[in-house]
Amino acid sequence: MRLEHGLKQTLNQRIDPKLIMANNILQLTTMELQQAIEQELAENPALEVPEEDACENCDQPKTLCIDCPLRKQLVSSDEVDLSIYELEQPAEFFADADEETDFISNIGEQITLHEHLTSMMRASLPEEKWRIGDYIIANIGDSGYLECSVEEIAFELGESPEEVESVLSVIQTFDPPGVGARNLQECLRIQLTRLAEEDRGNAVASAIVDHFFQDMLSGRTGRIARRLKVPVQQVVEAIEFIRKQLNPYPGNAFRSPFASDSDRSTAGTIKPDVIVRKTEAGYEVEVVGYEQYFLRVSPKYRAMYEELKNGKANQYSEEDRKHVTEFVERAELFIKYINERRRTLRQITKAIVEYQQGYIETGSRAFLRPLTRTKLAKVLGMHESTVSRATAGKYVQLPSEEVVPFDFFFDGSASVKDMIIELIKSEDPSNPLSDQQIADILRERGYNVARRTVVKYREAEKILSSRQRRV
Repeated sequence: MRLEHGLKQTLNQRIDPKLIMANNILQLTTMELQQAIEQELAENPALEVPEEDACENCDQPKTLCIDCPLRKQLVSSDEVDLSIYELEQPAEFFADADEETDFISNIGEQITLHEHLTSMMRASLPEEKWRIGDYIIANIGDSGYLECSVEEIAFELGESPEEVESVLSVIQTFDPPGVGARNLQECLRIQLTRLAEEDRGNAVASAIVDHFFQDMLSGRTGRIARRLKVPVQQVVEAIEFIRKQLNPYPGNAFRSPFASDSDRSTAGTIKPDVIVRKTEAGYEVEVVGYEQYFLRVSPKYRAMYEELKNGKANQYSEEDRKHVTEFVERAELFIKYINERRRTLRQITKAIVEYQQGYIETGSRAFLRPLTRTKLAKVLGMHESTVSRATAGKYVQLPSEEVVPFDFFFDGSASVKDMIIELIKSEDPSNPLSDQQIADILRERGYNVARRTVVKYREAEKILSSRQRRV
């Protein structure tokens, strides 16, 4: 046996930690963002909220008030670093608090797991695959598992198993992780894959679930260690990772945004992440949550950081240099990504308002236009995942004071349901429309809806069949 030394070049793809941080901040709801800011303020000494007198004209910090007479003096004296501020504010941002809309009083109905999956499915798949997606979701139990086989679905719908499998694979990418799995092994595998994509995975755990699942269930850690050629302790740690980080019942983990464990069965208060107001100049968009925190890098840390960058590093110890550099750059990135989150949300909301202006003006779902995240991403020049992260679990308050989830605007079925209701309301009671006739009328209007879909939407609205409606 001969031992040799050698050099080998390999290419590995690793997710930039900055990208992970940006994505994590982007997908935070308003409440989660406030918690993240409070946590960062507690952990990062270089990050602070300016404590200064408010402007007499607008009650905002004077460094943020464009009309404040002291602003130029502060800028010219370099006492405050304004480059990190998001100076652009909505026109009504400084309105009197007594005149603000009490959006907390808006009550919204909780979303069920099936409604959540249906909304995501319609936003992710072309319309011709909705029929398969609806059938799959209808057969996902409360625990999150698919309760029938792909072959059974294919037989019932007259589709190929490959087509059903492709739709199922998309549904399995939705939240909560592991939903749509056919067994426990697949459920754990899906969750491990998701964690790996977020750079939080465990390679040994993935190998165990993929190749030694029965050995794990039987407690044969020694055999697993020998087959994987790793220490037994590493196998034990990987199994503990699976036990603590993964959920064998993904459906139980789903709950509507802002719902607490004590009121999951009742309607909860919905807090909008974005507020849309109608003004004389048009529609105005405000991203909620930024009025409470005006963050900046501490002037003391900023001064030390500048000295380190300008050749005065020898005045500080190695530990101090590392401390100052790490926390200042971390604070700058945190503020940058918070502002990017705000700009992204405003940009997406403005595009939705423009595209769905018919609904916003009338409040009638019949004017909702079919829209997908993919289409919106192309219009805005963004990646589809950016739109998905920015809108997931978030709510928007419309000028009518109605609070709806962003998913509402990507649900093409909403306008179809309303058209079915309107057609039935206006029908001749002595000769009511059949489900097939309704499907034909919708097809003439440009909506390719099958009779089976009409039956499903009609029954969901508790509407009787044509024979039972006949007078």
